[in-house]
Amino acid sequence: MATNKEKKQLVIDETLANFREASGIIISDYQGLTVEKVSKLRRELRKVGAKYKVVKNTLSKRVLKELSISSLDSYFTGVTGIVFCKEYVSAIKILTKFAKENEAFKIKGGYLDNKAFNVKEITEISKLSSKEELIGKLVYLLNQPLTRLMNVLSSPSREIVTVLSAIKDKK
Repeated sequence: MATNKEKKQLVIDETLANFREASGIIISDYQGLTVEKVSKLRRELRKVGAKYKVVKNTLSKRVLKELSISSLDSYFTGVTGIVFCKEYVSAIKILTKFAKENEAFKIKGGYLDNKAFNVKEITEISKLSSKEELIGKLVYLLNQPLTRLMNVLSSPSREIVTVLSAIKDKK
């Protein structure tokens, strides 16, 4: 059986791997939430490819020290949960919605694209469009000129058909 020190090292290694893989890390306080609500949050985050992990603050601080990230140390106090995500806008939207529905849940801050963000900045990011929404808007905008061109080109043939049907009706 692994010793306590080995277990801690496994947690540190896993957390280090999660930090390195993620483009966004959001730190939260979940004190006062039921297990059911935390499980619901985890399921919602999994849908967008994010992971919600609870890691002891001392171990998290060791990971931050190893990664040379000192700007997040102040967020690791009290009960702390960490969200690791690759596409962080969707994850932040889920977290801010969850925070509005559950007063006990608080977003402390985050680390997105190698830069620390506070709660206010993360709330502003939640108002941005997600990657999928932006792609949809781009496709719509690219499709508009083609649709208009098709309408202009088909307009003369429609007029000819209208004139011919009017002549036919007069006979």
